[in-house]
Amino acid sequence: MTKQDILRVLDHILDPDLRDRSIVEMGFVREDDIEVKEEEIQVSYTVGGPLCPYSAAVGIIIRYTLHQKFKKRIRVRMKEGHYQQELVNQILGDEAQFNEFFEKIKSQNLLSACLRA
Repeated sequence: MTKQDILRVLDHILDPDLRDRSIVEMGFVREDDIEVKEEEIQVSYTVGGPLCPYSAAVGIIIRYTLHQKFKKRIRVRMKEGHYQQELVNQILGDEAQFNEFFEKIKSQNLLSACLRA
């Protein structure tokens, strides 16, 4: 598995705000934001702006999608630049909070709306 393999998977995740371009096309995740280790994949990402309402959703969808594809431990962190960066990273790093937010975005159909075939 290479960084390019991961980018190809991430290219199927649409920007939750625009929903017509992927997070890779938008530049939210670049090759140098990815680290591949034997036991895990680490991804850092950014969002469209410092007040983006989907900041946590992007990270949750990244983690879910990569785990579904590669069946490895996935660590996702949002880069500096968003006013809720610390809170988002706390959610992404805590299993209970992650699961709670995952169920919310799934029930609101945001997950299915942001994944293209």
